[in-house]
Amino acid sequence: MGRKKQTVAHLLTHTIKEGDCFVWQSCKDKDGYGVSSIAGKKMPAHRAAYILTNPEEDINGKYILHKAQCKSRACINVEHLYAGTQKQNIQDQIDAGTFVKGELNGKSKLTEADVVLIRSSKLSNRELATYFNVSYSTIWDARNRRWLHVM
Repeated sequence: MGRKKQTVAHLLTHTIKEGDCFVWQSCKDKDGYGVSSIAGKKMPAHRAAYILTNPEEDINGKYILHKAQCKSRACINVEHLYAGTQKQNIQDQIDAGTFVKGELNGKSKLTEADVVLIRSSKLSNRELATYFNVSYSTIWDARNRRWLHVM
C-alpha cells in the first residue's frame, strides 16, 4: 500500500485560518515551523506548500521565505511565501528583529562579557584562545569582525 500523493488541499486540512494566514496545526519543529513531507521526504510545511503550488519553478538551493507582512512561522499560505537566498533570509530576520546574534546564538562559545574582556586585553589572540578554550579565529572575530553590537 503506497502513500497518498501530497496536495495543497491535503496540507490545508492541517491548518486553521488566522487572518490571512493558514497556520499549520500538525507537527512543528523546535522553531515553530510546520513539518510535512512530499514523497516521503521530510521538509518544512511552507516549503512543501510552495513546491506543490509552483511545480515548474526550480527552487534548488533556495530558501522559501515568509513575506514581511506574515508574522507566523507556521503559516503555509503561498501568497505569503517567496523563493529567496540565504542573504535575503538573514536580512528579513534583521528587519523583523528576530535575528539571533551574540550569546543568544546557541552555537556561541563566548558571552558579551567575554568579548568586552577580549577587546580590552593586552594578551595575544593565541593566549586568549587558550584562556577561553576557543580557536584563534574566534578571538580574532570577537576583536575585529563579529560581535559588532557589543561596545
